[in-house]
Amino acid sequence: MPHATSTEVSGLPIILCLHGMGTSAAIFSAQTRNLRLALKQHFRFIFIDAPHESLPGPGVEPTYVDSGPFYSWFSDSMGTTAVATAHEFCTLSAYINASIEKQGYQTSDIVSVMGFSQGTIVASMLLYQAETPLQNLSLNLSAFQNSTAENSWPSLRFGILLSGSCNDHIVTAFMGRKLQLPSVHLYGLQDPYLKNARMLYEQIYHEKMADLVEFDGGHNIPGNKADLDKLTARILRLNRRTKGKLPMRAR
Repeated sequence: MPHATSTEVSGLPIILCLHGMGTSAAIFSAQTRNLRLALKQHFRFIFIDAPHESLPGPGVEPTYVDSGPFYSWFSDSMGTTAVATAHEFCTLSAYINASIEKQGYQTSDIVSVMGFSQGTIVASMLLYQAETPLQNLSLNLSAFQNSTAENSWPSLRFGILLSGSCNDHIVTAFMGRKLQLPSVHLYGLQDPYLKNARMLYEQIYHEKMADLVEFDGGHNIPGNKADLDKLTARILRLNRRTKGKLPMRAR
């Protein structure tokens, strides 16, 4: 499980990085190497593994086929019902908090969250949590009222959503409420999961607060310098816009 890299300067704001389905923190660290190098003067990055071991995910083979074990963020019950989805969110929230603490950080240290594919669902959950107590995530969350105390992300200012993922149960769990925290979304126009990325962008995030970067590619982080420069510029712009601003919690 990689920590902040040695090339990163202590004291910089921290971005929490959440890998895709069937990969790992180590793989996501490798996948984001060029992006992190472009941002190394501005941020530190920490990575955590998802809780469930799984088979390799889309795009892992052949490059990372020998880089297991592989992990996914959700169990098989995820998405079967809105209640099951909400329960997964609550359980996952506690897991993420504990994983961050093992690396010597607190949720209050995190200013942004960056997710790839399935990790964008988790990132969206954390951004929602920064705005709204997690027990309000579903009308059927009365059993999880006591989780509020561990669900605070007071410094989370913006999100970075790469090759997003979404489905109808995720939309239902958010009860039609769109996220107000600023975000930047990136997806390839040849992505076989483009429909899911667009669903996340259009149905989970408020259009006035969500920036979009499209590129001529697939389900991956672009390797083209021009595309990477565009994404980097949008991230830095979000950082400038949100400095000194704390998320407003919904009532």
